[in-house]
Amino acid sequence: MADLRQWLEDKIKGLEEELDLTRQTLSLVDEQLKRGSFVKAAEVPVVPRAPAKEELPEEVESSPPAEEGETRTLKRQRDNYLIANAYVQGDTVTVVPVTDVALRSSTPPFKSYLVGKVLEGMKAADEEAAAQGKLSKERLFSFDVQEDGGRIIKLTMKHFNDKARLNEVLSTTLWTFTKMLEKQS
Repeated sequence: MADLRQWLEDKIKGLEEELDLTRQTLSLVDEQLKRGSFVKAAEVPVVPRAPAKEELPEEVESSPPAEEGETRTLKRQRDNYLIANAYVQGDTVTVVPVTDVALRSSTPPFKSYLVGKVLEGMKAADEEAAAQGKLSKERLFSFDVQEDGGRIIKLTMKHFNDKARLNEVLSTTLWTFTKMLEKQS
C-alpha cells in the first residue's frame, strides 16, 4: 500500500506540473491575443542559420552538407540565446542541442508534454489516419530521442508530412527546451 501511495503522489505531482504548464501556455496565448497580433505557432518563423562546425556533434558533422537540406536555429525569445539547431532533410528533422546546453530528458516538461502529449499525439493521429486509409503506413510520423546518461543528444522526427507540422514541432520543441532550461537554473 505504501508503494501505491507513493505512486499516486508522484502521479498527482506530475499532473499538477502539467496543469501548471497548460495554464502558463494559456496565459501566453491570452497575452498574444490581447496584443492583437495573434499568429499561430506553426506560422512563427524559425530563422535559418548555418551552424558553426564546433556546434555540431560528430554524428551531424558527417551528415550530408546543409545545401541539400535546411538548418534552423532554435533560440530563446527573450534574449536570443541559442539552444539548439534543427537540421531538416526531406521529411526528417533532427534537433541537436548546442554543446554548452545540457538538457536532461528527466527535466519537465520533456517527457510529460513534448514526448507524451505532442509527439505521441502526432503519432496517434497518423496511425488513425492510416487506419482510415488517408495516410500510407510508410508515411507514419515517428520520433527517436538519443540520450547519453540522461542528457539529450538529439531528437529525430520522421515523416512530419507538411511544413505546418514541421513548424509546429520546432516551435513546441523550442518552447519545451526553454522551459527545461528555466527549471534547471
